[in-house]
Amino acid sequence: MPITPFHLGPGALVKSIAPRYFSFTVFAFSQAVIDLEPIGFFLFTGDPVHPYLHTALGAAVVFLASWLAGRPVCEWALRVWNAWLSPAQARWLAYEPNITPTAAAIGAFVGAYSHVAIDSIMHVDVRPFAPFSPASPWLQMVTIETLQWLCVLAGLVGLAGLALWRWRAVR
Repeated sequence: MPITPFHLGPGALVKSIAPRYFSFTVFAFSQAVIDLEPIGFFLFTGDPVHPYLHTALGAAVVFLASWLAGRPVCEWALRVWNAWLSPAQARWLAYEPNITPTAAAIGAFVGAYSHVAIDSIMHVDVRPFAPFSPASPWLQMVTIETLQWLCVLAGLVGLAGLALWRWRAVR
């Protein structure tokens, strides 16, 4: 995917299904961390390749880093976000800045592994089971256009679910 945005759609859907048990901010943090790999390769080599973090083993490293480091970073970001909101905005847009360890773990895990799965469908250089296997079994399982539309659809359904959840909470 082109540097993370499409990946956020499935995360919004998961957040709408399990809002208390899934940290979307830690999920997004893990998305950004994993995409540091192709960004770094692009800046230093001119080729945005995915050799290490876009594997099951690499995703495990991203998961652990995002779970441990992402939680305090995301709690800080939520406190800053909430401070910027007016009282009227806060009614709909404020979020509890305390992320449970479970919500952080699930957000980090889903973020790291969904990123590898999605990119395994799209990018020819992603080898999700490296170094154990050079296979890329999900490559072109669906067209890139279909994959992107599925991510957008997941995001729209997720946002609608979150809006409904918030509407019920503020009523």
